[in-house]
Amino acid sequence: MSSEVVLPLESSNDVRLVGGKAASLCQLIQAGFNVPKGFVITTKALKSDSKSLEASILNHYDRLGTKYVAVRSSAANEDGKNASWAGQFDTFLNTDRADLIENIKKCWASAKSGRARAYARGRSLETGAVAVIVQAMVNGQVSGVAFSVHPVTKNPDHMVIEAAPGLAEDVVSGTVTPDNYVFDKKSGSVVDGTLASTKAHLFNKQIKDVAVAVQKLESYFGFPVDVEWAFSNGELFILQSRPITTLG
Repeated sequence: MSSEVVLPLESSNDVRLVGGKAASLCQLIQAGFNVPKGFVITTKALKSDSKSLEASILNHYDRLGTKYVAVRSSAANEDGKNASWAGQFDTFLNTDRADLIENIKKCWASAKSGRARAYARGRSLETGAVAVIVQAMVNGQVSGVAFSVHPVTKNPDHMVIEAAPGLAEDVVSGTVTPDNYVFDKKSGSVVDGTLASTKAHLFNKQIKDVAVAVQKLESYFGFPVDVEWAFSNGELFILQSRPITTLG
């Protein structure tokens, strides 16, 4: 099988083969950010022999050394400055070996869904070929999203950090109500915010750790970023970084 059909995430830098999301994660790894390990089934996979492809996928899965993985799409024009495609393709979390191949197929199928097609038409885009990312699951004690520029006030000196127990996906999908912290970049402190309950989900040090990472990401990419993150056993993981597309 061609070496370009299934690639380690850290080698997935060709957007045409791996899509925007995977290429961005590859950049993060190469820049030294803490990203969950994984691999990518590239856009060439649909033209390869199915049996040898499945064997290669399972081999890469076994080499990860983890039981559960996250399965996500990565389209060529995904996570771009003009259209993030957030929520348009299906994501499968806590996938084990038995369900891996089936969930990858479902991920491909979601790229042809009415939802994805409508999103593309509304922005004069094409869905194009879709790669699939498989990453080790990070079972975060607390996770969330962060915006390097305040998405409502558009104040470039303020970032917004949202946090909740469990998976970042729950915050992104709106299934939980997160804490909301407004962090001032100049003073290095929280200047506003609301808690979802009587107890904050993040310690001050964790807020600053997220803020520092998000500022580094903004500086590295050279534009405002929307970041998914998680703390697991005290370790901060960057799950995804994409441009903020709502600033106008």
